[in-house]
Amino acid sequence: MPKRIVTSDRAFRSELPFAQATVAGGFMFVACVGCDREGRFATGDVRAQTQACLDNIRALIEEAGGTMADVVKCTVYVTDRACWQPMNEVYFANFKQDPPHRVSCIVSGLGSPECLVEIDATAYLGTA
Repeated sequence: MPKRIVTSDRAFRSELPFAQATVAGGFMFVACVGCDREGRFATGDVRAQTQACLDNIRALIEEAGGTMADVVKCTVYVTDRACWQPMNEVYFANFKQDPPHRVSCIVSGLGSPECLVEIDATAYLGTA
């Protein structure tokens, strides 16, 4: 089954050769960090970084024709236990109804020292 790469100018695009998102078999796979389109992190602000992650994910899912309601699973990575509650507040404000299945991890670091949160999401977009 062929895969399709999805890109959006509304979401941060790494200089590394990663796909912003990939669709295969009706599923979309996307992982985003908490920075704006220019790659700037809201330093020390886990709430802003969580919202930026979700905004980037939203932009890519919408580019593929879906919505955040199509997200079926997320894995959330935070770099400190102190990030947990503020991340949850923002995360659940974005998934008010029928939140997706979620796995959460506290990790010792992410790709950039300023990065406090990364979210990996899988959305089901159907067979179209």
